[in-house]
Amino acid sequence: MSPMTNALISYWRRLPAESPAVRRRALETLREQVRGGLEPRSALLPCALGDVDDAVVHVATQAYVVSAGTASEQATALTEAAEWVGRGLALNRGAVFGALLELEDERAFERLLPLRLGLSASEIETVCRTLGARPGALATRFLGDWLTLIADGPLPRERGALLAALEGGRDVRAA
Repeated sequence: MSPMTNALISYWRRLPAESPAVRRRALETLREQVRGGLEPRSALLPCALGDVDDAVVHVATQAYVVSAGTASEQATALTEAAEWVGRGLALNRGAVFGALLELEDERAFERLLPLRLGLSASEIETVCRTLGARPGALATRFLGDWLTLIADGPLPRERGALLAALEGGRDVRAA
């Protein structure tokens, strides 16, 4: 088994015994350790890939991307995180997508564009929920384009989620 597989299995064993609040606090500590160079950036992966809590996945995904050093390393991290969505590697694909969208980075948007139509209605709702009440200008444009793309299709739940996000939503990270 790969080290990542072992790390995920270990994380999943702890998951039922720890509340989301406990996992969020542990993630904050881990994030500080990564920021301080005490842990490798890869230590964030079990939280980003293996958790179901929107806030944990959102924070872990952004920390993974942002903690990459150079612009080139960040571009690679963005590509990796987008692949978690596209290949179904993350348990909470919607929170990963929302975290990347919230970065307000054109490179992230380029990677997310082809993945938009592969998300379920509940994943789109998660994307919109994780963006909070005031998405940034680039994210707002992205959501508007997405809404236009599905405007004439049979996706009322998806349209409703995107429209609600554009009009103002709830920030799950404060929960």
